[in-house]
Amino acid sequence: MENVFYLLADPMFIVELEHNRWYIRDINYAFTKLTGYKKAELMDADPDGLLRRGSTFSGLMTQLSEDHEQSLEQELISKSTTSIPVRFTSRRLPSSEQTCFIIICKDLSEEKYIEEYAMDNQVLMSVGISEQFRMTNATRYYSPFKPINLVNQSVFDHIAEESRKPLRRIMEYARAHGTTEQTDVRLYLGDQLRMTTVIIKPFFYGNKEFKGYVVLLTGTLQSAREEDAAYKLRMLMLSKNITATSLAQSTLISLTTISKIRNGKIKKPQRLTAELIAGELGVKPESIWSGFKRY
Repeated sequence: MENVFYLLADPMFIVELEHNRWYIRDINYAFTKLTGYKKAELMDADPDGLLRRGSTFSGLMTQLSEDHEQSLEQELISKSTTSIPVRFTSRRLPSSEQTCFIIICKDLSEEKYIEEYAMDNQVLMSVGISEQFRMTNATRYYSPFKPINLVNQSVFDHIAEESRKPLRRIMEYARAHGTTEQTDVRLYLGDQLRMTTVIIKPFFYGNKEFKGYVVLLTGTLQSAREEDAAYKLRMLMLSKNITATSLAQSTLISLTTISKIRNGKIKKPQRLTAELIAGELGVKPESIWSGFKRY
């Protein structure tokens, strides 16, 4: 049992009730990776410190023990004080003379991120991508995406050749800097190639080890025209491998403003803003905004 406990991929810890107080008696490697704590730092510790302020472990156990199959969502606090949304389930150890439970943690970070983003934005599809750029899961929300099995396939197998290197660079940038990036890629949809807007977010464990990416496909650009300034800006940024984050940093323009210009929500930026963006991209403002000379 002990060997299985240490090797299982799910983060787990064992707690024991002694003199009406709960104590941590053991943790597995997956739990140290999730939280960033070393085993020695938690042995015989009060598990209240693992929960968000105002929550008690005794209260958690009361709810979990009411029903053998009960699960409960809660925030787990990592060593770096980062809040990790998890789903707790518990199993009592029948062979123990004491009151001991195994607490199993399901990390909900990616799931919660997708839910929160989808509340205010359209999501066509969400894809989990591993460190090796292989798809670990894919969820389709709207057409025109067909419900095909993408798991274990390389994400680049579904990307047009000219978009592969820029996409890889942007994903590596997001991972290195811990930032959420937005870009456009040419993507195969069945037999068709379409320009698609994607959001790329890297995720990390509590010990700062890279976990994987969540990529959200938020729209297909079916009717983008050459005279569309937002489209031309996106294409320029893609061809020069410049992310929205790096453009905001180099021009000192807010990321919110950059995103609105990229998405066409701001169709006529202020003169200085247009000049700074165009200058960073190595072009004249009028090559992006045809009416710039009339500003």
